[in-house]
Amino acid sequence: MNGLLFWIGLFAALIVAAAVIEAYVKRNRKRNLADMRPDPGELSKVGGLERYGLDPVKMAQAEHRRLETEGWAPSLPSDGTIPADADEKEKQNDRR
Repeated sequence: MNGLLFWIGLFAALIVAAAVIEAYVKRNRKRNLADMRPDPGELSKVGGLERYGLDPVKMAQAEHRRLETEGWAPSLPSDGTIPADADEKEKQNDRR
């Protein structure tokens, strides 16, 4: 029984040692920094934005123009109350 456990332990130790050596070699492999640099053509492509023709700068400019024409202030409630009155109406609704 002890002989079988010895061989199983030895086999497991060899597997662990092989995994550690492989990880060490992969991590410390010498590579040129230029080889790791992504392709400049791929770098400019952003998933989704280029596919649908969306440009974040143009979208932000369009949103800015929309806010300029509509006004920067948030719209008032549809019932025509001012915020102080709206707060009072909410309190009255809670009391009921």
